[in-house]
Amino acid sequence: MSEKNPDVGPESVDIKLTPLKGHKGDLVDDTAEDAVETTRLKVYNRRWIVLITVALLNNTNTMSWIAYAPSGNYVNSFYGPSSASWFSMVYMLCTIPVGFCAMWAGRKFGLRSAILIAGWTNGIGSIIRLISSFGFVPVNLRFPIAIVGQAIAAVAYPFIMFLPTKVAGSWFPDTQRALATTIGVMSNPLGVLMANLISPSIVKNTDDVPYLNWFTCIPSVIVMLLATFGVNRSEPKIPPTFSASKPQMDFIPGLKNCFTSKQYIVLLIVMGGGIGMFNCLYTVMLDLLCPSGYSNTFSGLCAALMIIGGVFGAAASGIFVDRTKLYEETLKIALGIAVVFGLIFLQLSLHPDVGVLLCITCLLFGVMGLATYPIGLELASECTFPVSEATSTGLIVLSGQVQSVIYVMMMKTLSRPLPFHKMKYQVCQLDKNDTSNIPKDNSMSIMAFSILAAVLVFLVVLLFHPVYKRLEAERGNRAAEDKAKERAIENARDKITLDTGSPTQPLQS
Repeated sequence: MSEKNPDVGPESVDIKLTPLKGHKGDLVDDTAEDAVETTRLKVYNRRWIVLITVALLNNTNTMSWIAYAPSGNYVNSFYGPSSASWFSMVYMLCTIPVGFCAMWAGRKFGLRSAILIAGWTNGIGSIIRLISSFGFVPVNLRFPIAIVGQAIAAVAYPFIMFLPTKVAGSWFPDTQRALATTIGVMSNPLGVLMANLISPSIVKNTDDVPYLNWFTCIPSVIVMLLATFGVNRSEPKIPPTFSASKPQMDFIPGLKNCFTSKQYIVLLIVMGGGIGMFNCLYTVMLDLLCPSGYSNTFSGLCAALMIIGGVFGAAASGIFVDRTKLYEETLKIALGIAVVFGLIFLQLSLHPDVGVLLCITCLLFGVMGLATYPIGLELASECTFPVSEATSTGLIVLSGQVQSVIYVMMMKTLSRPLPFHKMKYQVCQLDKNDTSNIPKDNSMSIMAFSILAAVLVFLVVLLFHPVYKRLEAERGNRAAEDKAKERAIENARDKITLDTGSPTQPLQS
């Protein structure tokens, strides 16, 4: 008998050992089990460049939107009566018709196309606004030219509005998705913060308005160039998550899916209402506070405190839900507390000499209110998966813009002439002959606003019970891949290897 070689050489055969089933000795047919194909995943460092570009786009576009509001009385003197309100309103009005086109284009042509359109319209609009304030432009043409530039910049906003969740879903792993969305969306209120702090500091009289246009133009042009040369593809070559690897619905089927989901419709109304109320508040902040004797600078400070608190609140909520996945619970608690502080602020705004309390309530309202913003957008993607984030998020923000217009119009329609005994407090008018800035009594407006805010909270608490479809799909895929790996290990253990030179030969070589 020849000596047996202990090493398995190339002339060897693997034989699978199969356990006996039952008492009849039937062999188990392992090939009947479903094979699970594992998905290759990878995270790229370039994701941060894409996210920063989107964040800066959001920031500069929002600054262009809000910059005129904190210095509205001087802007009205430079461009004409009610011009400051129209500069804000044109954003809301343009978003509504352009919004559906932006959602379709974002789904059809991809992320990079949306970034390029947003970057160029934002930059060109800011240049036209700057030209409107040059000395060679006739006074009667200032406002028409500026409003055209503002409208072009407003076209960028619908393309920007869905980008944070789209970038988070396409480029980031599920452990960083909420954080990425937070960074993207919080650059919007940070733009409000910068506008409310810097605008009153720059504009001390009517002749300073051109400097404000320079302030918004330069960063917008820089970001336009960054969007053009910094982002070179819509999606990474290898997806970061299982959900990012799956094909998403086309635009029309995605719309149908959204509007047939009861949970998404509740979120559409509530989150749209929250966005609308926030937009309305920082648009009419000066009109709310100046009748009670609070200056432009103080109004800017209140808006700034709201944003500063919101940055911390949103960052904390983003990190928290990334780790715990408690989206629904965090949204409901934060929104309920935010509405309480918001109503307190509105009531205090009717009274003079309560500046400290106004600042405190603004800060707390911002902490809780803006904490709900990135969570709500992530929930929109969760409720409607596999609908594109461009569609689910876009509809939420579009709802917010529609409701913004409604709330601003409601605040202005329900306002009444300021009673004579309160005229001694008002600082809205630049002088006694100023007819462009008439102070108003906002008591009725605030009452209607408060009722609507309470209704939104009741809606979300009582009717919103979402299913996390995207998370469930990813968990199911991970479980399937883990099962496939375990099966492969078991199969390897159930094999013996025989040398073909061994006296013991397999039946089939």
